[in-house]
Amino acid sequence: MNIEWNWRTITIVAGIAIVFIGTNVGQYFLIWGPKQEKLTASYNQEIATLQATIDRMGPMVGIWTIKDGVQGLYPGKEVAETDLELRQLPESLVNQSYVLDAESIIGKYYRIGLTPGTVLSKDMVMEDNLDDTTREYDVVANVMPIGLKVGDYVDFRIVYPLGEDYIVLTHKRVEAIHDKTIKFKMDEKEIHMYQASLIDYFLQKKNGSSLYLAKYVEPGIQKEATQYYAVPKNILAIMVADPNIISKINTDLNNSTRSMIDAGISRVSPEAGQDISSGRKEIEGKVDGGANQLKSEEKARKDAEELANPGGSEAATETAPTPAPTPTPSSSDTTPNNAPTEAPTLNIEKGVVE
Repeated sequence: MNIEWNWRTITIVAGIAIVFIGTNVGQYFLIWGPKQEKLTASYNQEIATLQATIDRMGPMVGIWTIKDGVQGLYPGKEVAETDLELRQLPESLVNQSYVLDAESIIGKYYRIGLTPGTVLSKDMVMEDNLDDTTREYDVVANVMPIGLKVGDYVDFRIVYPLGEDYIVLTHKRVEAIHDKTIKFKMDEKEIHMYQASLIDYFLQKKNGSSLYLAKYVEPGIQKEATQYYAVPKNILAIMVADPNIISKINTDLNNSTRSMIDAGISRVSPEAGQDISSGRKEIEGKVDGGANQLKSEEKARKDAEELANPGGSEAATETAPTPAPTPTPSSSDTTPNNAPTEAPTLNIEKGVVE
């Protein structure tokens, strides 16, 4: 088709082009332009809102948590650097109780059992109060809780022949276990109290007196028991004069309580003392037997795990100290209650009674 290009044709084509272009330009300015400006304003508003939120949250801050994969963090276990992991959290979400410095808690003890990923706060750990007289001290007991382990908290108690039960030491952390010898941290006053309880035990063991430990269920949550025991007059005189004892003993209260202890002791006849001693020894043997059974069960479980996962035991993380080994139950378990038996004794090695 041949088009004759003359001024008339050119004018028509130019007019059509102008109308087309004008229509699109007008459509842009009248319809799409405002929409685009509205969308741009909306996006800018969202960006500003998000930025304001970020600004309110503040910069990222490092907080300490329990590392993934860590197990066996029971109450009383010492906090180790290998338990911890640093994670980031917005500053606005961090409160004053969060642990920001790992050094501030390493060496203290977990107040409660914790699991991996837990954000640590200062109230989740505890520490023993130490003074200048605090020493590591080896303590002996006839009966210990089955399954006792390092890190547990206990009360050290004495029970007299007729059942009078007194708390000699309260809320003591088990630092080490060797058979029936336990390591505590004790101050000067506690050392005197312990020595007094030993003398009472030595004098009354033939009548069935016993020293034992009572374990706290939640040591970081439960309130510490109040010490309730009285020392003999000769030890009281030393405690009053001892310049290393910071908190002096209440002599009136001690004498009143001691009178009750001595009165109870005086009521024990030799015949009754023999029966009580035999019964106590039988009970101690049963507790020892239970402890030995638990130890055997734990060994069997550990052996089974090693067989199921050969070579994996070396890399496994120790979750808790092994419960204290205990002697084999005594032959008194098969002895009639009315048969004469020797009073329970403690094998106290050199250096235990200091």
